[in-house]
Amino acid sequence: MVFRPAHLLGKYRDLMLAVTLFLILDMGVLAFNVVTSRQIEEDAARINTAGELRMLSQQLTKALLTLQQETRDELPTQTSLAQLSESREAFNAALAKLVAGQSAGEGSAASEGRELLDALEKTWRPIDREVAPVLGSLAPGMNDIAPAATMAVARNTRLMQQAADLTEYLEQTALTKAAQMRQIQIVAIGLAFLNFLFIVFKFLRRLNASDRQAEAARQETAEILQTVREGLFLLSRDGRVGSQRSASLPTLLGRPLDGGEDFAALLGQLVDAKHAEAARDFIDLLFNKKVKPSLVAQLNPLHEVEVRDLGGQRRGPRFLTFEFDQVRAGEHVGALLVTVFDVTQKVLLARELAGAEARAESEIGLLLQVLDQDPAQVADFLGVARERIDTINRELQGVRPTAPAYGQLAGQIARLVHTLKGEAGALGLATVERQAHAFEDVLADLRGRRDLAGDDLIPVAVAVGELLEQVTRVEAILARVRRFARPEASGTERTAAPVSLARLLQPIEGLALRIAEDLNRKVRLEVAAAPLPSIPTALRRLLAEVLPQLVRNAVVHGIEPEDERSQAGKAPHGTIRIEVAASAGGEGGAGDYTVTVRDDGRGLSPERLRRRLVETGLKTPQEAAAMRDDAVLAMIFQPGFSSLDAAHLHAGRGDGLAAVRDSLTALGGRLRISSRPNAFTEFTLLLKAPCPVN
Repeated sequence: MVFRPAHLLGKYRDLMLAVTLFLILDMGVLAFNVVTSRQIEEDAARINTAGELRMLSQQLTKALLTLQQETRDELPTQTSLAQLSESREAFNAALAKLVAGQSAGEGSAASEGRELLDALEKTWRPIDREVAPVLGSLAPGMNDIAPAATMAVARNTRLMQQAADLTEYLEQTALTKAAQMRQIQIVAIGLAFLNFLFIVFKFLRRLNASDRQAEAARQETAEILQTVREGLFLLSRDGRVGSQRSASLPTLLGRPLDGGEDFAALLGQLVDAKHAEAARDFIDLLFNKKVKPSLVAQLNPLHEVEVRDLGGQRRGPRFLTFEFDQVRAGEHVGALLVTVFDVTQKVLLARELAGAEARAESEIGLLLQVLDQDPAQVADFLGVARERIDTINRELQGVRPTAPAYGQLAGQIARLVHTLKGEAGALGLATVERQAHAFEDVLADLRGRRDLAGDDLIPVAVAVGELLEQVTRVEAILARVRRFARPEASGTERTAAPVSLARLLQPIEGLALRIAEDLNRKVRLEVAAAPLPSIPTALRRLLAEVLPQLVRNAVVHGIEPEDERSQAGKAPHGTIRIEVAASAGGEGGAGDYTVTVRDDGRGLSPERLRRRLVETGLKTPQEAAAMRDDAVLAMIFQPGFSSLDAAHLHAGRGDGLAAVRDSLTALGGRLRISSRPNAFTEFTLLLKAPCPVN
């Protein structure tokens, strides 16, 4: 709240004026008392002085008579002379003091006093003149003393009477002044008392009115705080909760919130450490007077934040939003108004909506992916995918309950899933590819462990179900596509038509370009394959299972980034060449089949592979150094061995070439590798006719 002095002065103007008048009266009475006290002291001093004149007159007369007697009797006169001198000086001093004090007065009373004083002085001066020669002589004689004594005796009675009249006059004047002062004091004190009563009356009225207003405001505030559904409280600069809080806070927070409680400690209980620390920094930022909450609202870490259920009475996740508004006093931020909203339903609905939108987009994307491929190839993939999933389920059911058997099964499943991921990627089925990659993440946590138990395979069973769900979705979409396909595009007529290897290899080019784009590399794919009268099942399996892995391997491990190729003097685009050839002499007019995959990338370096074997712990430095180069190159087919430090969607788990080896073994094929560092790598796959399928 902003303090406005002018506004307060107008509101309490009469009260302020009354207080000011009361202070003025009090100060006036005090000043009057001080002045009065001083005048009383002065009057008392003049009265005493006037009384002394009578005494001094008698002393002077006595001293003259004594001096006259001592002189006549020729006795020592020093004492009498001293008394005479002392009395004369004291009388003159007292008279001068009275004259000086009387000169300051005014009015008729003062004039009367001056007349009395003048008469007294007139009586005294002749005596003083006669006494002066006596005191001026070293040895006064009777001729000097007699006139002075005669004058003193003659005027002493009158002088004493005049001194008495002056004293009485001064006393009467002092009494008159005292009476006037008392009257003034009584009037001033009365006025001050009346003013005080006025102040008390006004103050009590204002206080009573303020109390009624405050009580009404408090009642309204209490009703608001009892009724409002949001949580409301003030947060002080020291991080403490204010005394006024809405009644809904305990329900929202899951526990009571007390006044003066540390808000940071409450956040530590409600949210994770990361959000609590960010919230403390955000609150400190809001106490900066230069910061406007509207400009930093998007930085609020407590917006739709998930909180712990401290009361233990709710099921499912809970989400709250804490909004902060500055409470300013002028330019100073004195506190923050905190508003707490329960946004659980909003967040859950938003998530549900986002999930529905994602599923819809996924369905549309999956439909486009299927429409973009040859339905026959997609159908072949789905058949193989189901076979692999069935194989995984059988292996899970029949595995021996031992830790080594569990570990071996995890590796076997990983290679099957990796092969399936490669085939899905080649066909552009991104949803299946991502699900297979997520399956690999589950298996990655199990591989290499020696303490596996049966419960550790539960996530594997769940991942199998999720992968099967994606395959089923593709099957459903493919079925709908085939329902609207033309009769002449049926599977029977398509089987009778000549098969084009180029069409069969077309998805491989799309796979290579997608991987290269993800890795920020440039790749050009060259395919050399003559049409065959028919494509054996084994060759189809080879092209579907093995070829995607080799192309993926060439893009990830072989083709260098553009800057690296430029430094090596190579063209910006890496080249991957695929050749498919058949030799005459086999059954059906065909003999052996040869599939070659060659890239002009960085090649295979035995030394680099040795270092990687040591880094991964597969070999000791001594064992790696003792291995022949061909043995080192053979390690790339070892399950779990990869030259990458971190796995990603396209490589890094060490299963690609291991899956190639397993597929070739099942197809009865052979593999030959040719490579030169920084020049090329070539994989040659050989299938004998007839091609068995194991």
